Amino acid sequence: MNGNRPRRHKKGDELGANSAIRKAAKTLLYPLANERAYKYVQAVSKAIDIRRGTWSEPELDLLGLALREGDTALDIGANYGVYAYHMSRAVGKSGKVFSFEPVPFTFDTLKIISRLLGFSHNVELVEKGCSDENGLISFSVPVQQSGAFAAGQAYIGTRNDEHSGKEDQVKWQSTKEVEAEVVRLDDFLPPLSDLPFVKADIEGAELLCLRGAENLITKHLPTVVCEINPWFLDGFGIKMNELTSFFMDKGYKIYFYEEKRKSLREVDLAEIVEDNYVFLHPSRVERFASLLS
Repeated sequence: MNGNRPRRHKKGDELGANSAIRKAAKTLLYPLANERAYKYVQAVSKAIDIRRGTWSEPELDLLGLALREGDTALDIGANYGVYAYHMSRAVGKSGKVFSFEPVPFTFDTLKIISRLLGFSHNVELVEKGCSDENGLISFSVPVQQSGAFAAGQAYIGTRNDEHSGKEDQVKWQSTKEVEAEVVRLDDFLPPLSDLPFVKADIEGAELLCLRGAENLITKHLPTVVCEINPWFLDGFGIKMNELTSFFMDKGYKIYFYEEKRKSLREVDLAEIVEDNYVFLHPSRVERFASLLS
């Protein structure tokens, strides 16, 4: 891997949520349906993609190692539940997943998906975002050409997108502002006996979330799968080394999951480009021994 490595395509890019056929269907359907009906259609299509595996991410391979029956996990930026579904299966009936999604349209759709896919029994859906403070804030939700939300790309409204590289990152013509609650995880979550795994993908605000979970991370040292998008970070005035130092100061190392090789490979800061990365503490290495040999 090198600094010019392109971001990997998610498995659903061509077959699922981002396919040309799906986009065309949305353009035709959304103007004809009311929002309630559109949420249900969206939920059914997403649930089918998740169950069939046509919507996937490489790092989902790690859940069977990172999590065991009875474990607790956090899904930060749940979107439509692709991680929540697989986390639910990994922790089993005695486990618990807290799944955070602040955007109302997305959250309502996620609730339907959780019932369709049967993971509501051990996944607590939380209609809140995660940050370094508690309160109500504005989220910007990109709007597609059809008028439907591109909810998976919603972001905290204080992010500044007016800087170099916008043409490669901003694929929407307009946004809608919605108000949502954000919480500090250190304040919100009940006492946990252990926290083996966290996934965070919140469009550049990952460090804000982590700062609000400083005590949790320091105490439990979970494995964290985190999206890093340097351009999004810049929009919050955050340097990439600030995000990586949050972990490295606690003894973590940074890994990249090589899907084809089924291995975790340690990387340094100079190698990081826009992608998902695995922050692994030595105390959790044993669970991933098969990928590190």
